[in-house]
Formats: sequence, structure tokens, C-alpha cells
Amino acid sequence: MRIADQLKGKVYEALEDVEASKVGVAFSGGVDSSLLAKGCKDIGREVTLLTVGFLSQRDIEISYEVSKALGLNLLHDFVPLEKVEDGLKTVLATIESDRLVRLENCVSFYYVFRLASEHGLSTVLSANGIDELFCGYHAFKKVFGNEGAMRSLMTTLVETARKDKKEIDKLSALFDVEYVCPFLSETFIDFATNIPFEFKIKGKDDDMRKHIFREVALEIGVPKSAALRAKKALQYSSGVHKAILTLTKRKGFRREKASYAEPQSAAKAYIDSLKVNLKQA
Repeated sequence: MRIADQLKGKVYEALEDVEASKVGVAFSGGVDSSLLAKGCKDIGREVTLLTVGFLSQRDIEISYEVSKALGLNLLHDFVPLEKVEDGLKTVLATIESDRLVRLENCVSFYYVFRLASEHGLSTVLSANGIDELFCGYHAFKKVFGNEGAMRSLMTTLVETARKDKKEIDKLSALFDVEYVCPFLSETFIDFATNIPFEFKIKGKDDDMRKHIFREVALEIGVPKSAALRAKKALQYSSGVHKAILTLTKRKGFRREKASYAEPQSAAKAYIDSLKVNLKQA
């Protein structure tokens, strides 16, 4: 049996394990969330797509285009900049944040869960785990050719994704929503980990990656525009990263002048100030 056929079967198995008959799908219009949504539709789930945007409507526009091709209903929430800090404060008070990227993803999911709750959806699914298991991240290009390093990176990223889910679970609980990541199940991870890297990434200059997953997406009917869409991290596609940096500047925080200062040092200082204020409140 072709590896693509085996993967397709494992995808549907993972989705069948989701007990809810009515689900919301955290949706960006990319290959991961599109395959997740189409797979759920194929097995008879009632699917509603959920998209949030910050500063720019572009991700929402892309999501609408793909949702029409999939024949699925989409709900969206465009969060104005003046409201982002409110969500940021709630997230900071709820999760343990040790990385800016975790915080940004959690802010996005906070608004996804709020949107789901407003529309009576008690289960939200995401495709988290696919980038980790199918070499979706740019970091895999840097270690391409060193299988030991690639496996180590994959293991580290999967473990990080699992830890992040535990924090995101705290946010879903605020809205009495269950957050489910079918592709982070033990069975799916075991299978995907053992797919040879040659089916996932072709070289150090491979900007597409996740080839076998994209192949399966096309085979089950995900539109080409989504299946072949290049990877763009949630914090960038949703605009939450840019929103936080914009707030950082508006609040008067600037990158330290020292040559060793990290690019995100101003954002970290802004976030640390919010944490202090929350403790004092």
C-alpha cells in the first residue's frame, strides 16, 4: 500500500476518535486546517470553520475563499487593536508563558474559543502537530541531511506542541469549550514519525515541505490553493504578532540600544510590564 494511502487512513482514524458530532475547526485556509476540516466533513461531522484576524483582514479573506471551495460555513472575528490588550491580559493571567510564540498562539486561540462559545460550539479542533511531524518548520531545512538531528528536532517540537496544548486547554476551559488536537494522539504521532523524511522534505532549499501531507490533502478534495499554500505561522498569518509589536511601540517600549539586544526585547519588556500590573491588581 502506498504511504499516502496509509497516511490517509491514519488521518481518518484520528478524526473518528473525536466523539463530538458538531465541531468547530480553528481555520487559516492553509493545508493543515483545510485537510482537518475536509476530513471531518467526509466522516459526517457537522463542521464550522473559525477564523480570527488582527490588524489585517487578509487571513479572513483567504479563509472565506477556501471555505466556499470546501462547502463549509465560516465564522470570523476581527479583533481591533484597542481590544487586543484585554485578551492579552486574560491570557497572561491564565497560562504559563515562557516564549513569545506560545503567548501569541494562545492569544489567537483565546479569540477562537470566544467565537466558538458565542455560537454554541463546545468542541474546537486544530491541526496542531502537522508542522512538527511533517517538517513544516523552517528549522528542518537547517538540519536537512542529518537524520539524527532531524529526528531530535521533531521529538523536541512534538513535545513542545504537547506542552503548549496543556496551556491552550486552560483558555478553552474559560469558555467551557473542549480543545482537541487529533494529530497529537499517540497513534498518529507513532505512525507519522516513522514516515521517511524523503516524503516530507526534499532539501535545504525546500520552501514547501510537508509533501506527503499535501498529496493526501489534494486526494481527498482540498482545493489546490490551500493544499499548495506555503507555510505561514499562525502568529504571522493572523496578524497577532504584528498587533503585539504595534501595541509595544504605542505603549512606549523600544528595543534596547545595546548591540546584543534581541529583536523581541521591546515586546518582552511590554509583556513583563503587563505581568507586573496583573500581580499588583
